[in-house]
Amino acid sequence: MYTEDGDTQHPLALDTNQNVLPVDENTSVKKSSNNRRRRRGSRRHSSAHPETKPIIVVEEPVPENNKLVASNHPRRKSSTASAKLKPTKSIAEEKETLAFQSLVDIIHEMKRLPLVSITPDKTEGEEEKASETSWKRVRRHSEPLGEIKRHQHVDFKLPLKTINEHQKKHVDHVHGKPIFSNSFLALESEEGENNFETLVSPLNSEHSSRTRSKSVPNTIPYNQQQQQQNDKSKQRKPLYPAHLSVSEASAAVRAHTLFSGILRVDLQDSSDANVECEELDACIYIYGSRNRNRALDGDEVAVELVDVDEMLEEKQSKVQARYTRRLSSISNTLSSSVTSSIGLSSIPEEQKTLLDQDKSILSSNEKSRPQYCGRIVCILERPKNMLFSGTLSLYRPHAITLNNASREKKDVHGPKIIWFIPADKRLPLVAVPIKYAPANFVKYHEEYKNRIFIGNIQRWPVTSLHPFGLIEKEIGWMGELGVHSAALMADHHIKDMEFSESALKAVAALPFKVTADQKKSRRDLTKEDISVFTVGESNADLDNAFSVTNTEKGIYEIGIHVTDVSNYVCSNTPLDREARERSCSVNLVDKKVAILPPSFTESHCSLGVANQDRLAFSVLCRFTENGVLLHAWIGKTVIHSKGHVSLSSSQQSGPLKKDFETILKICQKLQYNRLHKLNGESLAKSYEIFKIAECGYPEEISRVNQTDKDVLLQELLIVANIEVAQKVSSRFPDQALLYRQDEPKLSKLAVMQDYFDNDPLTSSINGLLKLVKEKETSFEKQEALLHIIREITPKSKYFSAGSLDISKYRHFGFGAPICTMFTEPIHNYASIFVQRQLCEALKGMEQEDDNFDHIDKIARHCNSSHLCKAAAEQDYKKLYTAAYIYRQYLDTDIKSVIVEALAIHFDMDSIRLYIPEYDLELSVVLNELSLPGGRHKYNSTMNEMDIVWETNEEIVTQKLKFLSKVDISINVDMKVVRPVFKIELLK
Repeated sequence: MYTEDGDTQHPLALDTNQNVLPVDENTSVKKSSNNRRRRRGSRRHSSAHPETKPIIVVEEPVPENNKLVASNHPRRKSSTASAKLKPTKSIAEEKETLAFQSLVDIIHEMKRLPLVSITPDKTEGEEEKASETSWKRVRRHSEPLGEIKRHQHVDFKLPLKTINEHQKKHVDHVHGKPIFSNSFLALESEEGENNFETLVSPLNSEHSSRTRSKSVPNTIPYNQQQQQQNDKSKQRKPLYPAHLSVSEASAAVRAHTLFSGILRVDLQDSSDANVECEELDACIYIYGSRNRNRALDGDEVAVELVDVDEMLEEKQSKVQARYTRRLSSISNTLSSSVTSSIGLSSIPEEQKTLLDQDKSILSSNEKSRPQYCGRIVCILERPKNMLFSGTLSLYRPHAITLNNASREKKDVHGPKIIWFIPADKRLPLVAVPIKYAPANFVKYHEEYKNRIFIGNIQRWPVTSLHPFGLIEKEIGWMGELGVHSAALMADHHIKDMEFSESALKAVAALPFKVTADQKKSRRDLTKEDISVFTVGESNADLDNAFSVTNTEKGIYEIGIHVTDVSNYVCSNTPLDREARERSCSVNLVDKKVAILPPSFTESHCSLGVANQDRLAFSVLCRFTENGVLLHAWIGKTVIHSKGHVSLSSSQQSGPLKKDFETILKICQKLQYNRLHKLNGESLAKSYEIFKIAECGYPEEISRVNQTDKDVLLQELLIVANIEVAQKVSSRFPDQALLYRQDEPKLSKLAVMQDYFDNDPLTSSINGLLKLVKEKETSFEKQEALLHIIREITPKSKYFSAGSLDISKYRHFGFGAPICTMFTEPIHNYASIFVQRQLCEALKGMEQEDDNFDHIDKIARHCNSSHLCKAAAEQDYKKLYTAAYIYRQYLDTDIKSVIVEALAIHFDMDSIRLYIPEYDLELSVVLNELSLPGGRHKYNSTMNEMDIVWETNEEIVTQKLKFLSKVDISINVDMKVVRPVFKIELLK
């Protein structure tokens, strides 16, 4: 379109003949100064804001010689017109136009903001301020329909945070400052009652400029993205509750709001666990891994009691769900025709056993009801460096429902972790990062199935189902005796390695001889007429010595001298840390693991070196001829041994032989008083001695049965421990480290009481022991009965004096109302600690008010170490017995050994046997492998079991009762993680 002058006209220009709004000549006419961008914004918002008035375009009066056509775009005129008409403006008019344009820009920006407030109902005064600070933004087309969004002022210097983290910074609302925001700002979720999403804006910051990376979510710097990812991982849903601190839990145990004990996980079903609580005189049942709260078998834990019905309902529902899940996974693997016609007959034996276990749990859940149920809230004691033996797997085991296709799909990018499978099935699977796996493990992982590794647990966060750990080392192939020995050491947390360099340096720095300064504060018995001598099989590592003096007629002063190890092993030194970590020496079949360097014990501690001065604690007791204690003196002394008396040799030197016989006479009186008047327990034991061949395998097993005469000298050690306990507890009534033992529960010996027809002597342990020795004529049955009594006798425990009532201080075996363990400083860390307390008591020091937790921690650590020691020695004996049986039939055609066993316990589908020849107790599950061609039937009322053998010719029934003899065949499988005894019952 062209004008009369030939200039082009804007397509949207108005026709000159169209009607325009008449304008009064006296009225000042305004020209719209809106540019194209602002006019498009006006048109875009005209529908949202109908109250916005359109701009009226009027025709300006022009000279006749310069008539132009009026246009809707006053600034967009022809080049000729612009050349002919260049209106001039004053400086004031130009400033006024710029100010007006800025004002219009601000108004349009404000019109883009929402006009509805989402602030709660407030008063009129508060409403005026809130209307300026809280706004509701119109939802963008790209945003999904959701809950209301609201703006919030955030300091530009801070990273993006949720609204809860900025509640204290809302000062702009109080001062009435308006909050502006752009529609593309990042949204962050806010935790709260209404679950709003917070729109974070940096517009109100002190900075005048804004970079795009601060407001656009896709351009957040890398370090902030990493921080946000870490925050998301921290916000992962916890699977376990958090633990209480040890100090809080210990205080709650002392206040009897929590209860402590040793956690024992069931071998057959790891979901079941019990905590042996002495305070409740019962076991606390714990079901499920969540209630167990990351505690491991053998940990000392603090337990909170819960409702029994609720836990049993939880168990019932979970076991039912597990049974349904297993049955569904099995049915998916089998064809429909097989499952419909044959049923469970075609199910593999291993999976069928799992289904039978679930069925038995569901059926027995109603019958067996625990007295207490609980959940673990704190782990009080656990070894620092827990090591486990096991195997490695690329895939998570026991994932029956996971087929190979899904595994391959998950491992497209390579595995991130491998799995360490502990040999002890009571322990959880451990996830190990792939970078700690052996070289080429991912490619050749099948070749590692028969290798045994040692691993550990590094951490177990609350958000992880499994713990995370590392692989310490590979110890070898299955089937080798040395490999299995090393695995057992790791499983029982026995530290069998060289002593640290710092500990050896500390030993080298000690003076070899007793100095004059050390003698100043001690009683020097070397200058007195006292003959000190040692007694034992050998003179190595002897920490006790004895002496006897006839002070007057019928009165004997017998000295019990214990080497003073605490003088050299001071608290928080390298030697102390080594001794504390090892805690107690372990006597194994082929080795002995000490708590102190052998060079140190030989040069500074052992009392077996003749005429060598030694630092000691001495307890000098005056006895009558009848073994009545009249007086005891306790002090720090200097002694040296004048000789050694061997128990196995009949040839003794003259003066030492007479002194030794005098001591034995006094000990006989003390033993009689302890067993018959104080109701103590016999200290005689039975144990096996293995003769090891050059190849390392045992070639002969011999049994040693001690008598009361063999342990007479231990009566003097008991007296010394009692006197030291009284001395220490008088100075430290709440912090003395003491030693106790509970009396065995006769309810566990009901079968033995019925065996002896409920004789009146069966009302006590000593009475039962007497019946076993007098009425039972069979040596094998005597051994079985003594074994049962030993198994149900509680273990001795350390404790702090303030943690228990004084009525529970008694040590059952020693027959002592109060006792400690002070006489084994070379072999027991607890004795070193008691020696320190005795030294402070002799100085007259009093107890500290804030030292309760430290003593409790020492007691728990020593108890845990002694339990590990007992279990290690027992499992080591079982391992070498298995190796002995395996070696017997190694070169024969018959790969088994036939022995005679005694039945000592019956269950629905199992039987426990005692083998006197090996002093071995084995549990046998009755199935097709252990009972080929036979079946069983258990009578719980009579506590009997019928074994039925069916053949083509006849049916033979064998009735088994308590202590019935059973012929069995033993086969040993050494090429597994742990050697397995395979038992078969014979007709």
